[in-house]
Amino acid sequence: MARLWGILRKKNRIWRDAVVEAPGDDAESAQEALNEICYQLDIARPIFLRKHEEEIARFGRTAFTQEHFLEPIAFDKFEIEFLRERGRSTDPRNDFGPGV
Repeated sequence: MARLWGILRKKNRIWRDAVVEAPGDDAESAQEALNEICYQLDIARPIFLRKHEEEIARFGRTAFTQEHFLEPIAFDKFEIEFLRERGRSTDPRNDFGPGV
């Protein structure tokens, strides 16, 4: 289980946000959780393009602007991001050996 954070930005500030549970941390899971985030934030669901799938896979986050919605929006940008669990990094570049 992963958590997906939805952020509405207006004038480069967080205007509203919501966090929902997602079944995984891939693009397909993000699309499933996107419906719940949009419902909680009371906004229309944006168009999810291949660009967004690639950004989710590569960075764990993506953003939607007016061009991704079919109706006018009252904010500048809608961002979604997977929240990672706290704990030790699994990145081998951060492994400084035993006892460190």
